[in-house]
Amino acid sequence: MKAAHILLAALSLVFTGCVTPPEVKQALIAKDHAYIESQRLMEGYRELVQQVTSRHHQWYRYVQTRLKLNLALQWATTNPKLTDVGDADLAGDDADLLGPEVIALINDLRLKHLPERKGPTGQVVFQAGTADMNTLLQKLPELIGRVEQRVEKDSAVSSTMDVAAFDQYRTNVEAVRRINAIIKQYLDIDVTLSRNEVQSLAEAVRTLRR
Repeated sequence: MKAAHILLAALSLVFTGCVTPPEVKQALIAKDHAYIESQRLMEGYRELVQQVTSRHHQWYRYVQTRLKLNLALQWATTNPKLTDVGDADLAGDDADLLGPEVIALINDLRLKHLPERKGPTGQVVFQAGTADMNTLLQKLPELIGRVEQRVEKDSAVSSTMDVAAFDQYRTNVEAVRRINAIIKQYLDIDVTLSRNEVQSLAEAVRTLRR
């Protein structure tokens, strides 16, 4: 790290208590400005990542709501079958996607004459239909609401964003800036650091290594 060379050079001058060349002081000031700009850019990247992630989850909720609502209506009004998937596996997979709250309402809405459908373990997943179209239309808003709740629940699980790297970067920059500030303070007055002040510098350096 280039900053380390400047810090070591400055520290050696501080410890000896000699007059500091202007170039060293200017280098410290320039590095501090560079750290500020670097942190500003990183915060911009963090905000961009958060915006992109937020937009992704908006589309995720929209697509999943459409998919699950379409699936729920299929089971409420038809007897879905696929040639490449067994009936039990299809019922079980769709039940896992929809969740128990949505399945419970679908079973209240299944139209008359639709047969029951069992899952892979032989349990009844979708009950035989008993409802008419009027019942289905009356409870459609409730079905939409349950589907949205299911999607929101799934979205909450997958929406956690790890920003630990950004936090660690900010911590490191703050530690380097503290080191710079301490060194510059004593270079400006050309005195030797005390034992306690050297300990403070060492603590800041250790922060960078965590």
